[in-house]
Amino acid sequence: MSGGGPSGSATSTTTTSLPPWEQKYAKQYLHGIEGQVMPNGQLAPYNPALNQNVAPFTDYQNAALGLGGSLTQGAQGFANLGAGQNALYASGAMLSPSSNPYLADYYNAAAGPLVENYQQATQPALQAQAEQAGVLNSSGFSQSQGNAQYNLGQGLATLGANIYEPAFQLGTQEQMAAIQNTPAAVQGLYEPTQALYGLGSAQQQQQQNVNNAATQNAQQATNWPFNLLSSLGSALGIASGGGGQTISTGPAPGGGLFGK
Repeated sequence: MSGGGPSGSATSTTTTSLPPWEQKYAKQYLHGIEGQVMPNGQLAPYNPALNQNVAPFTDYQNAALGLGGSLTQGAQGFANLGAGQNALYASGAMLSPSSNPYLADYYNAAAGPLVENYQQATQPALQAQAEQAGVLNSSGFSQSQGNAQYNLGQGLATLGANIYEPAFQLGTQEQMAAIQNTPAAVQGLYEPTQALYGLGSAQQQQQQNVNNAATQNAQQATNWPFNLLSSLGSALGIASGGGGQTISTGPAPGGGLFGK
């Protein structure tokens, strides 16, 4: 057998570069990018003009917010008044003269002239007639006086019936309507507060917009150097034309494990 030493190895290098006519433009491009990314050898400062801005409330909006807030207390007072009146009717208190001052006053206003007419006209006339006839303390005078008082009582009773019965009928209808309206009355109590809460929500959202813009601006400013360096790295790859160096190692041509 015959032998020999190990065969040698060969190294090949392949270099890819831009065509000569393109190298000039690649250098200009890279120089331009460098001037933008690292002017005077320093990273370009962040431009505050890139910050996001939030438009403030207009004068009209601020006026509306202030006016809405100032109206809340008055609106709540009206809501309380409406709910109280609704509860008065729904409770049935307006059905009875003893608990309905308006109904009692209406009756008294109508009954007053009848009573006054009896006291100042009917009764004095009966008494004067009896005195003239000399029968002031007679049974006839007592009977006449009794009839007059009876007529007054009947008149007052008829007046009361004509007032109270229709009022009761109307009152029951108003009571049922008030009962049905109670949920809306209760909801109405909350409307001023809900309106004020909505105004506050608008202000809170505006403040949140400002906070969100500040956060986004801070993130953008923080990422600014990395974005610049990324742009420079991409420009280097473009300017080099994607060229590189390839090295391969392998056995020499025609070699073997052992020589002859």
